[in-house]
Amino acid sequence: MSVQRAQFEIPSTEFVDWIVYLEDEETNRVHREDYYLANIAAEIRRSYVKDPAKVRLESFLMKFTKKDESEKPKMTKKERTKRAKTFWMTLLKFPKKKK
Repeated sequence: MSVQRAQFEIPSTEFVDWIVYLEDEETNRVHREDYYLANIAAEIRRSYVKDPAKVRLESFLMKFTKKDESEKPKMTKKERTKRAKTFWMTLLKFPKKKK
């Protein structure tokens, strides 16, 4: 299905619901494949440690979190201006100032 056809057939509210669902699916769920791969990693690790009974499967399950916007460090007005100037000067291919 093309993007244009999907836009025609799916209402925007349903699209937003799908985006939220997929983000939740991506960050909060552990799938069967994750357990398979963690089990393989744990077995490999058990072959290298002194006490294999201490190696736990849960240690090899990766935990993903979504970075919150409030955790970003706040930039000063001067820093934001410098970043914006650098972006636009590069985009518009202005020559760099010689120091």
